[in-house]
Amino acid sequence: MGRSLIHALRPIAMNHIYWLLLILLVSPSALAQTGSLRGQVTDQNGGGVPGAKVTVNGPSGLVKTTNTDKGGSYSFAGLPAGDYEVHASAPNLELAEPVKVSLKGGVQTMDLQLKVVLAPEKVTVEENGAPSVRTDANSNASAQVFRGNDLDSLPDSPEDLQAALVALAGPSAGPNGGQIFIDGFSGGQLPSKESIREIRINQNPFAPEYDKLGFGRIEIFTKPGTDKFKGSVYFNFANQFWNTRNPYALQKAPFILKEYGGSVSGALNKRASFFLDVRRDEVDNGSIINAITLDPQTLAIINPFTDL
Repeated sequence: MGRSLIHALRPIAMNHIYWLLLILLVSPSALAQTGSLRGQVTDQNGGGVPGAKVTVNGPSGLVKTTNTDKGGSYSFAGLPAGDYEVHASAPNLELAEPVKVSLKGGVQTMDLQLKVVLAPEKVTVEENGAPSVRTDANSNASAQVFRGNDLDSLPDSPEDLQAALVALAGPSAGPNGGQIFIDGFSGGQLPSKESIREIRINQNPFAPEYDKLGFGRIEIFTKPGTDKFKGSVYFNFANQFWNTRNPYALQKAPFILKEYGGSVSGALNKRASFFLDVRRDEVDNGSIINAITLDPQTLAIINPFTDL
């Protein structure tokens, strides 16, 4: 019974011994087929590039990626033997071309140098594009147009309004200075701001309908009548409270300004309309004069020809 059991177990034991010997023989050769790859990524000046991305593409579609440390070093461990392509990149830096390496086993060192990436610049020139500089007379850079809410920024007084418009128009050509046209006519009285629809300054300086260059020319267009009745009134008041005191006087000079007026427009009939503007100004502008009054008796005693 004992001998038969030994004979039965002997093939099983021999089988286990065979596989154990096979594993011991194969394992060293299998371990010899893996290796490590390490190195440093530098720039063109030789300095380490931290945070650079390093990728290896190996056999059977193997892809591994790592980032360099603060000194620019990288490492890959447990890579199967075979041929690899190594790629590396960093912000504004790139590898000129992938580096090929054949890894057989052990530790292999390969340093990588990155170069500065040339930033491409693309300029598109369109044949039919709108030019940035135009020679059209209506597009002169000094032209200004005031309408709607833009008129609210201008002074209410006609005298101050005219002075502001002349300053905006700038110097004009010729000895006579600029001109002010009101609804196409020159030499008229400047209307109140309430009746102005639009103001154009230096619009088309070379227009043929004017007798000289338009630099410094001011064109004012008044409001037309409407088919519905509408109107407005206004009142402006000012006194010496907002004025500064003369440094040679003890008190401010008296000053009172009152400006009031209004406008109304509407239809006369189906073919005609009207626009009426009324305005009145009251200005009391005083001044303080510091003068020395001579005594009349002193003047009568002094003989200007003998006592001087």
